[in-house]
Amino acid sequence: MRSVIAAAVVLASASASAVAAPGLGLATVDMPAQPHATAATILYLNRCVGGCTIKKGGGDARTHQSDIPDGAAGQDFTLTEYAWGDADWASFMLCMREVYSPYGVTVTDALPTAGEAYNEGIIAGLDSELNLGGVGGIAPVTSDCSPYSYVISFSFANGYGPGNSQFLCAVAAQETGHAFGLDHSYEYADGRSACTDPMSYRGDCGGQRFFRNEAATCGEFQPRACRCGATQNSHLKLLSVLGPATPITAPPVVSITSPAADAQIAAGTTVIAIASAQRGVKVVELFLNGHKWTEAAGAPWGSSGQGEAGYPLALPATVPDGVIDIVVKAKDDIGITTETPALTVTKGVACTSADTCAEGQRCETGRCFWDPPVGELGDVCTYPEFCKNALCAGTATETRCTQRCLPGAAGTCPDDFECLPDANDGVCWPASAIDDPGCCSSSRGSLAQSGLLALALALVLQRRRR
Repeated sequence: MRSVIAAAVVLASASASAVAAPGLGLATVDMPAQPHATAATILYLNRCVGGCTIKKGGGDARTHQSDIPDGAAGQDFTLTEYAWGDADWASFMLCMREVYSPYGVTVTDALPTAGEAYNEGIIAGLDSELNLGGVGGIAPVTSDCSPYSYVISFSFANGYGPGNSQFLCAVAAQETGHAFGLDHSYEYADGRSACTDPMSYRGDCGGQRFFRNEAATCGEFQPRACRCGATQNSHLKLLSVLGPATPITAPPVVSITSPAADAQIAAGTTVIAIASAQRGVKVVELFLNGHKWTEAAGAPWGSSGQGEAGYPLALPATVPDGVIDIVVKAKDDIGITTETPALTVTKGVACTSADTCAEGQRCETGRCFWDPPVGELGDVCTYPEFCKNALCAGTATETRCTQRCLPGAAGTCPDDFECLPDANDGVCWPASAIDDPGCCSSSRGSLAQSGLLALALALVLQRRRR
């Protein structure tokens, strides 16, 4: 399989270059990548101590050959070492490890031993040292969205100045991400800019960038078709390529500022929470007596990132009277969650029987509540509180406990389940139920094409009330 590079300031459709001002010319070159039996699980970041010599021709990190330099085959090019000192390098390395920490890849600045498959990001030098101009970073882009090994990418660190380790981290994350099959992200499904993802060239927000768990259209300066699939979810793509690992980013921080403990509250009372997260707050959820009743989307991102924000969460009108233990949970985009201690209030009067509670609830100690969820993936459900993952979705005639997945990517659903597309990537659906005429459709093809999961698998989160 061959891949394409483009030398550009920020990119064009098949390119992988980063930075400065748009408008410089493009130069695309076919280059061979080095396939490996499995995806490389080592990412080597090279600061080029003493300088790095790159030979024009081929594309193999083991021999430091690359077709990216502009010159004759066999010509040697020398990149000067990373210029900004050990403290900035340590900050850069921490950022890169944080960005890649959810995935099964080792980020290191030590050269791997012979026989260990790796990809290399050179974090040093200037574009002019490779006879390029106006380029902040550049990498091969695989044409089939497959991961490759022994790929060299370049992030020209010496052009950024000291104290820019976070921005350089975003550049290097994008350039190295191409080796694992990632395209460029442009816009999320709800129209928000993909500027929070390192795979985006958009600069309309700030803050640390992470591979996001959101479906995005692809593109550089305007949306275009993705190289593989209708959209790209960079987080799920890397999970499918590298497998999961334990994130090292700080969990969200959240607290309740109103109402006060032991307060008497009325219908429609608004709970006020304050929340922030290193990856940004994706959603803030209001739990009453152990179950989620409502949520608020994360605050918009500004020039400095998202930052701490207040989240008003109004009690829905259908919340029954009784003693209520309030818990607020803040989640980032990959589901890392922090919850507040329970804050107890009373709405109206304490319940005395389930007759005044919502469907499926019991009344004890003056509280209306649902039992802990027992619904497993694929079980038929009628309300989300029944499901262990609190996601109940389906058709107009049948709903099941399900989970999010990435259509077309292996391993995002358990065995015997298939990932069927909906408006937000996809959901896992029992394979046996897809061909069940009583459920959906008589053929798998017509099920997908009819929009069953794009429309009917829109989340069914309504609660039945007495």
